[in-house]
Amino acid sequence: MSSLIQKLHPAVHPGRQLALCGSRQPLFSRQGVWDSGSSLHCVAMALALLGKLPDPVDVRGYASGPAAHFWDRAWPHYLHGLAPSELAAFIWELRADVQPVEAQGPPDELLRFCAQELAAGWPAIVWIFKPDTEERHAALVTGIEELGGVPRALLLLDPAAVAPVLAACNARLEFDGVHAPDASYITAEAVVGATLDSAISICRQQGSVTGACCA
Repeated sequence: MSSLIQKLHPAVHPGRQLALCGSRQPLFSRQGVWDSGSSLHCVAMALALLGKLPDPVDVRGYASGPAAHFWDRAWPHYLHGLAPSELAAFIWELRADVQPVEAQGPPDELLRFCAQELAAGWPAIVWIFKPDTEERHAALVTGIEELGGVPRALLLLDPAAVAPVLAACNARLEFDGVHAPDASYITAEAVVGATLDSAISICRQQGSVTGACCA
């Protein structure tokens, strides 16, 4: 009988409130009701997982330092959001000793890409496309669920969903099979048909130091 295994990013600390290992700083950054900044929230959380941003939740609350630097560059894009290629450029411009790696292709290839990057310790941001509403939305990969060694679901932090409680994710993208183009996007509010549209992982540049934040 095949075992169901969840593999989480090593910097994630599940608990009553999802936090970062070590500092126990809350991780989940909530998107507003009517803005389009989901990808920016995902970048903030990804940088926190890499030790590059100490507080991904309240970046507007700092007058100086790495959080203020991040917000100064993020706010002009907050209302309209960023497409994957635009987000990659945004990550480079942060000068945070990290580099984006863009992935394109069919959903099964993107699923394997996310599993590979997670295994290396690099957080990935994915775009979920919902055909019924033609909505494209970004979420952060915090884990992979495997069945018999085959990736079958992405465990996600969706900035627009409710905060996770006693869990490492607040959304799931479940595939019927590794080659299936379509999937089910599951949150506490609904289950909808969706597909994996694109992905960007964020990795430390060679020689960078954990804890050296945006400057």
